[in-house]
Amino acid sequence: MKSFSRVSTGIKGLDRVLGHLQTGDNVVLQVDSIEDYQSFIMPFVREALANNERVVYMRFARHAPLLEETRKIAVYKLNPDAGFESFSTQVHNIIRQEGRDVFYVFDSLSDLLLAWATDLMIGNFFVITCPYLFELNTVAYFALLRGRHRS
Repeated sequence: MKSFSRVSTGIKGLDRVLGHLQTGDNVVLQVDSIEDYQSFIMPFVREALANNERVVYMRFARHAPLLEETRKIAVYKLNPDAGFESFSTQVHNIIRQEGRDVFYVFDSLSDLLLAWATDLMIGNFFVITCPYLFELNTVAYFALLRGRHRS
């Protein structure tokens, strides 16, 4: 049986409510704005860095960058306009290259609508990517912007 480590969100009250995150978790936040998303990811990233975790930022959206590249934060710039298959392959290659026990921050998945036009494609990306992240014992943050997707 696989053992899961407890991970902090960086927000003590949220950790209490959730009972912490666990390695393997994929966190999807529905937010009203990118700034709202950033208020969740910044404490998460600070906590990860304080614990000497590797942080990877998947940058593909048109919104302002959420994180800057540093010695401790790797930033990968991806182009979703190249199409679903190309984009997904790039993401999976990066995940494979980075390996196990990585903390990921993804840009807002809602921006993928500009390139792919449908929620179905975003859902497909999520369905093929999250199990892979789980297998590699990662923690990943994603966002969806409220009101941009069909229910």
